[in-house]
Amino acid sequence: MRYVALLPLLLLCACYVDPYTHAPAAAPTDWYQAGWNDAMSGHPIRSNLVIAHMHNDENVDREEWLKGYAEGQQRICDPQLLLLLGQSGKSFPASCETLPDVSKRRTQWEKGNHEEFQRSFLR
Repeated sequence: MRYVALLPLLLLCACYVDPYTHAPAAAPTDWYQAGWNDAMSGHPIRSNLVIAHMHNDENVDREEWLKGYAEGQQRICDPQLLLLLGQSGKSFPASCETLPDVSKRRTQWEKGNHEEFQRSFLR
């Protein structure tokens, strides 16, 4: 009779599944996409140490990351997009700071920011 009292405990223990047993293996980092994402998020160029830490991967492919960063930088630093970012109240992306014509791009962003300020002030 006393073994019957242990039966529910035995059944509960048998149903336990270790959550780490079936964990999927980590996929290799897409360094091009990581660079593109950093640029599009407005981040400045990062060191390999920071990139490795952020992606939990010591094998940084700097060349691929820089290619992706350059593509993302061209997209987010497009003058028309900067105008829209300024109009929406977003800050000027730090990823645009290293471009040679940053003053023209910042002027475009400031124009959008000023337009939005005037619109919100007149409401």
